[in-house]
Amino acid sequence: MTFKDLRGEALTTVHASSAQAYNQTLDLFNSFRADPLAVITPALEQDPAFISGHLLLAGMMLGTYDPNMNAPAGASLDHAAASPLAPTAREQSLHAALRVWADGDMNAGSARLDRHLIDHPRDLLALQLAHTADLALGRTTMLRDRIARVLPAWSESDAGYGYVLGMQAFGLEECFAYEQAEDVGRRAVALQPHDTWAVHAVAHVCEMQGRVADGIQWMNETRGAWEANNGLAVHNHWHLALMHLARGEHAAVLALYDQAVVPSPTALALDLADASALLWRLAMRGVDVGSRWQSLAQRWRAQGLFGAVGFLDVHAALSFAAAGDDEGMALLARAGAQAAARPGAFAEWGAVANPAREAIAAMVAGQHARCVDLLLPVLPVAQALGGSHAQRDLLTLTVQEAAKRSGHRALFGALQAQRQVHHLPITPLHSAVLSSSSRAPQRRTSLA
Repeated sequence: MTFKDLRGEALTTVHASSAQAYNQTLDLFNSFRADPLAVITPALEQDPAFISGHLLLAGMMLGTYDPNMNAPAGASLDHAAASPLAPTAREQSLHAALRVWADGDMNAGSARLDRHLIDHPRDLLALQLAHTADLALGRTTMLRDRIARVLPAWSESDAGYGYVLGMQAFGLEECFAYEQAEDVGRRAVALQPHDTWAVHAVAHVCEMQGRVADGIQWMNETRGAWEANNGLAVHNHWHLALMHLARGEHAAVLALYDQAVVPSPTALALDLADASALLWRLAMRGVDVGSRWQSLAQRWRAQGLFGAVGFLDVHAALSFAAAGDDEGMALLARAGAQAAARPGAFAEWGAVANPAREAIAAMVAGQHARCVDLLLPVLPVAQALGGSHAQRDLLTLTVQEAAKRSGHRALFGALQAQRQVHHLPITPLHSAVLSSSSRAPQRRTSLA
């Protein structure tokens, strides 16, 4: 027997309560709210044959972008395959895509999701997962174009339409269509006030346009939707911290780090990345961050899975290098070398992650010219690392700061001009007067 989700997609189950739990869980997942596992897990305990429920659970794990979640996602897919009920064509197609992703090949999973969404454009779970994969794989234009492909199958009266607009807003922003992105993002939030992905898309627009006051106002106006009990709480606090950083309000940034960005005991790897990126930006400005680097490096050690995602390896390198954790850096180097030989996305990620890791070590060691030599050739291909323009801007900032410290005025100015093409603002860090000599780093506290 089948029931249907709120968009008319068939769900293989004999229990109406399972379909209800599916709809509720997916809405929580779409908005990053609360704990969707607390809804779907009891439903699966009561209805272990619920195929779409197991697929939803697997998808939520994969959507964390944390490689430690691949194994439990695979276990959920095994439960779906073991169901005595016959899956629908949509469930079979989605299962096949998630299986290869859980097995470690996000590239292949993304390719299968491509085809799946052509046949099932109203599968909101698959759409959000594909959007996540596009971000992780650095497929910037697909962040926009994937949503354009499915929009003809949707209307404003459809449940979850606001979430589709939120994803469209982020895709438009990443393709530099800032005015359109902001309009769509604000419309998404008006339709779905708890759509924190749409909130985050508008924050990106403000960041890229250097509209600090507007960005802080927007984040404060929407704070109730994302500040607590939300999967994007850390990341949206990170965005707010960047806005205060642009004003040179370092004490406010450190306070935000300590109150909301510092990883909790249950933090996922992306939260560790946000924390690392924020401390690195502060340290490049000469701000003493104290023992925060050591604490963060310990968390990366505990997370422990290196060589699986290049974006995460680069951020772990920031922490290990700044904390003086040479063993951690050696772990990353070995893992990166091994991963580069494997099929899948890491070959592309590694072309950026491996030289970036060495450049980060050189920056901390005060070898600023070497940092430039390693990192400058990476910038044209940095998109392969994944993440947003705002996140990858860390690499450009690092080269720019290394150029300043090595006295390379022409390169400093050229990179400043490059950032302005994308409307990224000139902040106090970028407009600092170049000195003729570089300064040695204060290791473990500041990179200045």
